[in-house]
Amino acid sequence: MTMVRLALTEAGIDPAKYYIVPVPDLEIHGIWVSHVCSLVPKFDVVYSNEPLTRRLFIEAGFTVKSIPFYRRAQCSATEIRNKMLRGISWEALLPKSVARYIKEIKGVERLRDLAKTDRIQDDDQTGSSLRA
Repeated sequence: MTMVRLALTEAGIDPAKYYIVPVPDLEIHGIWVSHVCSLVPKFDVVYSNEPLTRRLFIEAGFTVKSIPFYRRAQCSATEIRNKMLRGISWEALLPKSVARYIKEIKGVERLRDLAKTDRIQDDDQTGSSLRA
């Protein structure tokens, strides 16, 4: 939420003109729309490119519009995280305020720590001795 707020502010969008409402996923499709409606202020239009979300809201009678993608192949969150993990420049793909925030919170280091595995590697001595 902080990064979204920083990006919107950097883009000149007044924080008094929008709400950011976290909506936890229920993983129960039949009540998703009513769940969202119970958590957010009244709305008339849903913006989403995700097929299931679009279908559920259309079937509930809402107008659903697509969000135009911006340099999708380069600017996807997955691609940016992959660049961070591989040590490839990623900062230019984000608003300056967001890149600065990620650095302040040591986001790359945190991501690398979370990407570690606890699996025993094939060349690990313990693994070798267990197979012998």
